[in-house]
Amino acid sequence: MLDSGINKNHPDLKGQVVKEFNAINPQEPVIDKLNHGTAMVGIIAAKDNSIGIKGVAPNVKIYSVKVLNDNGEGTIDNIIRGINWCIDQKVDIMNISFGLKSNNPKLKSIIDKARNSGILIVASSGNYYIRDVDYPARYENVISVGSINKDHQRVKFSPRGKIDCVALGRGILSTNNKNGYSLFEGTSYSVAFITGLIALYMTDNSEHKIYKNQDELVKLLQDKSLDLGVKGKDNVYGYGLLQFK
Repeated sequence: MLDSGINKNHPDLKGQVVKEFNAINPQEPVIDKLNHGTAMVGIIAAKDNSIGIKGVAPNVKIYSVKVLNDNGEGTIDNIIRGINWCIDQKVDIMNISFGLKSNNPKLKSIIDKARNSGILIVASSGNYYIRDVDYPARYENVISVGSINKDHQRVKFSPRGKIDCVALGRGILSTNNKNGYSLFEGTSYSVAFITGLIALYMTDNSEHKIYKNQDELVKLLQDKSLDLGVKGKDNVYGYGLLQFK
């Protein structure tokens, strides 16, 4: 989870973060003052207990990488440092719920390095209404996620362009950095649903096959998505809504 950090003391998240790294100031603790990373992880991995919510994949373990400051800003150098750390840790999936408006060669290089090391990357398409998709989601080797509402319709802030799949992006209840729960919206949070679903296919598949190979997982995205919009992949819904079945 490359984000603003995680409130790992939240009752629904205790024990879910196994390792953390502050890519902005490596000597300082990881604290989520922005309240973004904590919400993301709640969607993915909130514990299956008697309180609060249940994450999509509550049995996965989270590696928290702080690359966004308290204002939600991150530098290329900090992002690169965080991705390199993920590569060193040999994580399976990188969840990137932020983006840049323009291409950056250094970002492209580190994304390629991560993919070549075996990491699947899922990223937010952005919240720009009629704008094109953010980077790194716009790269071909990154899974780009857009947003839909509960009626399976694109929400207005979800961009058009290089979209690979969609998930719920409005009215999402998740954990917050005050040990409580809040409602959230944006393509950032859609990414968390897709990351959680891919994690399920990698760890606990009801069809008794564990998917690990990157090419298999990308093909899975195509085969297991509910087609929305025009038939086939399009620039609004991609392959559609990824499902676990």
